[in-house]
Amino acid sequence: MSKNHPIEATKTESGPCEYKISVTVPSERVTQEIDHAYQDASRGQKIPGFRPGKAPASVLRSMYGDSLLEHAKDHLIEHISQDALAAVGLRNEVLRMHEIDGSTVEIEEGKPLSFEFSVDTMPQVVLPSFSDISVTSEATTASSEQLEEALQTLGSNHQRFDVVEDGTLDDAHCALVDLTYNYEGDSSEVNEGLRFVLGSPLYGSDAEKFDAALTGTTAGSEFELEVEFKEGFENADWVGKTGSASIAVKEIQKARVASPSEVAEALGLETEEVLSERLSERIMLDNEQQERQRQAAEILRTVYDMNPFALPSKMIDEQAEQAGQRQQQQMQQQGASEEEAQKEVDKKRDDLRDDSEKVLQDWFIIRKFGQQEKIRVNNKDLDMAYRSIAAQQGMDVKMVKKFYKAQNMEDDLRSEIHESKVRSHIVQQVLEANQAEAVDSVKA
Repeated sequence: MSKNHPIEATKTESGPCEYKISVTVPSERVTQEIDHAYQDASRGQKIPGFRPGKAPASVLRSMYGDSLLEHAKDHLIEHISQDALAAVGLRNEVLRMHEIDGSTVEIEEGKPLSFEFSVDTMPQVVLPSFSDISVTSEATTASSEQLEEALQTLGSNHQRFDVVEDGTLDDAHCALVDLTYNYEGDSSEVNEGLRFVLGSPLYGSDAEKFDAALTGTTAGSEFELEVEFKEGFENADWVGKTGSASIAVKEIQKARVASPSEVAEALGLETEEVLSERLSERIMLDNEQQERQRQAAEILRTVYDMNPFALPSKMIDEQAEQAGQRQQQQMQQQGASEEEAQKEVDKKRDDLRDDSEKVLQDWFIIRKFGQQEKIRVNNKDLDMAYRSIAAQQGMDVKMVKKFYKAQNMEDDLRSEIHESKVRSHIVQQVLEANQAEAVDSVKA
């Protein structure tokens, strides 16, 4: 703040964590800021008779006239707003400053200037000690229902096909066929052991004609279909041309879920008991991860309930609006019209706001814990995240890194990693504190 020309600033609370700052700038400070604006504009320019950046304001005014007043106003508002926040004791508490509408601010040399702006301040998050937080624990062993569901999923993924003697093709069956493509007397190699079902036409064939030709066929049936050789066909010379497909039905089959013993065999395991053991181990690991996530959520809610804090209402509204837009886009992608999606989102406005408020509460608590526990994201954490993403997407790690950097997504990834580390840390600390307390209680 200028000691020679101090400003006057007051703050008025306009809502939870929201303040309106009123500022009055003396005329001398206005003139000073205008001079600075002219000096900034002249940097790097050669003005006869003066060294670069040393021309007096009076000379600069005669050169530029009033054309730089708008620039001076922006320059002044930027500087003065920071001084004003310091004057009212909020400089280190500001979460965000709302944009100032410069069109409502009139600046005139030789006269004082008054303007107002709004800020959101940091919520006052108070953390209890880990020993003051209790968290429940739920069983993570694999239940019989989970094991049965996992076996069923694996069985569906490793289907078996039984021959239907004297069967005909319908919606409940599939046809095991040999396929040969033909074009002007030339034929492709025979594609053996393909399975055809109604409703999934051969690439390049007419869907209705495909179903009509296939319906009711039996083992030993043979027929031809007209086929257009489209982009991606194995013989590039035939692409864009029309030929035929010769189809010989070998068997009519019915798909079924593979039994546990068949799944075990397909996976190279000795017995279905070994398969069940492996599945139980995997389910338990998943359960443990989900339990940690549940415990983290429980801890965050407990911390808030112990020491509730207010949030800027505008921030909650913006978070809820963004959540509503995401839901609306998802519904439209699933086939809903824009109007239908909008109506559904409108019905959920109150719930969206409540959920958004909880999301923000958790975020600020996590941020506070991260600061208190000095949790950081290092390059090793980032590299591990990139490797995990690359493995999930089946991509090269270098390509994933390049994509994230090109899309400016690395900061978001760091934020996700940080939140995950904080959640894991607070669960571990609370569990250890609870265990220590239980031990002390037994000793007592």
